[in-house]
Amino acid sequence: MKNKSFRPFWWQYLLLGLTVLLIFTQSAMSPRISSSESGFVTRILYPILLRILGPEADLEHFVRKAGHFTEFFLLGLQLCLIWLRIWRYIPQRPSDAGPDRPGLLTSYPAFIPRAVCPTFGLTFACSSGVSWLIAFLDETVQIFSGRGPMIQDVWLDLAGALCAILLVLLVYALRQKSR
Repeated sequence: MKNKSFRPFWWQYLLLGLTVLLIFTQSAMSPRISSSESGFVTRILYPILLRILGPEADLEHFVRKAGHFTEFFLLGLQLCLIWLRIWRYIPQRPSDAGPDRPGLLTSYPAFIPRAVCPTFGLTFACSSGVSWLIAFLDETVQIFSGRGPMIQDVWLDLAGALCAILLVLLVYALRQKSR
């Protein structure tokens, strides 16, 4: 009989795949097409951005950078939720293992609460590591599309992902504390 205590959410993986596809598709665009898309979004958001940033701001540049941050915020959110689900399922101590939770990931001192360690550390490490890898590959794709890769975009991408990851972990910690 199949183990039903751990059911991966297939739609989370599908959504993650679509997000990564969106990120790489945006990077593979030629500079002309990318600029026209940024211009389109800028025209839609122009009244709002003008009030917030002022008339002297480079609105198209802001839209481009906000796009980087937003795409990777969504990526970090999705990765963190998936990794939390995976690490919560895998037993962390020998006493946690059972017929419906086979295998051990690692052991650690019993005085460290299970909800905090290693679930948080592993989730943070895996989510941020995969986010960094995708950000690095995203900028590498831009080499082949005729656009120049920029290290500052990798940092901006990672900042978006880390904001989402830390937000999810904060909410998770607060929920664990209230139980």
